[in-house]
Amino acid sequence: MKKKVFALLMILALSLSLLAGCGGTGEGGGSEAGTDEVVNWKLASCWTDGTWLFQVDSDFCDIVSRLTNGKFTITPYGVGQLGAATEVFDLVQSGTVEAGGDWPSYWSGKDIGFDLLATTMFNFTNWDYYVWIYEGGGLEDAYNYMFNQFGMMYFPTTTTPMESGIRSSRPINSIEDMQSMKIRFAGKIQGLVAEKLGITPVSIAANELYEALMRGTIDAAEYSGPGNDLELNFQEVTGYWLVPGWHQTSSVYGCMVNQKAYDALPEAYKQALHDAAKLSMIEKQAAYVWRDAEATTKMLEAGVETTTLPQEDMDRIYNAFVEATKACCEESENYAHVWESMMNYRKTMNDWREAQGDWDFGINFEDDSF
Repeated sequence: MKKKVFALLMILALSLSLLAGCGGTGEGGGSEAGTDEVVNWKLASCWTDGTWLFQVDSDFCDIVSRLTNGKFTITPYGVGQLGAATEVFDLVQSGTVEAGGDWPSYWSGKDIGFDLLATTMFNFTNWDYYVWIYEGGGLEDAYNYMFNQFGMMYFPTTTTPMESGIRSSRPINSIEDMQSMKIRFAGKIQGLVAEKLGITPVSIAANELYEALMRGTIDAAEYSGPGNDLELNFQEVTGYWLVPGWHQTSSVYGCMVNQKAYDALPEAYKQALHDAAKLSMIEKQAAYVWRDAEATTKMLEAGVETTTLPQEDMDRIYNAFVEATKACCEESENYAHVWESMMNYRKTMNDWREAQGDWDFGINFEDDSF
């Protein structure tokens, strides 16, 4: 298992935390930056109030308030309080609410280009997403490229490590085992690959997964990382866990903002949104990795058994992924545009990544020397 080293990220987090703690200076400092304007926004979240993902949205709103000395407030509302999760995009686009917390793949029905902004198969890690967004041009060339077409801007608030994998009521040791199951998958590319492999993908809302697994409505499900899976008590209704999470090697969550609402803000408040997103990204990425590590230990201690697929099956899945990706690029110019941006990032990273070998993200010791 690989681990990331977050020393640089935490240094950046400390710098932004100091900025937040003192109320900010310059463009992001609320009344100290030359504006006393009071602005109140609403944020419609795709997540249930009280869950960790909702907390990501809520903390982002709190950071904005701190950076503006309480002059710019964004009140988060859990899913169902202002509208269903499927309605959040439309609420923000129409200006009914100014902001929405989401996972971009939920909007792939509007344009499949959104899918790559949320997750990948056999591709980006959370570190890749982070560097691509802020250094590789991804924020403007992909996220705002897509959301601007719908009258919105986008502020990524966290990237997550590889998702858990597939949790099931009986062990999965092969593709053939999955072909006899109803499995919940999320994401456009994941569903296409499942269908190519003869697997039946099922779409079920996250808040309905526990009961669906308990009642046997579905046989297996992928949802999120171990921390969020543990939060929903999946270990109580699934005794088996297929690893690694090749179906989603990382995920990105963030905040959609109505373009007109953003344009109407004082410059200091615009800057506060950008700064708050960066700080949230740094803090939540580290917290997410640590939380997943702790949750993994708890699940294994609870008796959950892990399985893996043979290499020949992994090769079949990868080949299906290549076919599906090419088909998506042919189907959508936007998908092809975002994919090209990702591949341009890879061209820059590949040589250095190769030179680092296993130590790029860290290794486990193979013996008991330490």
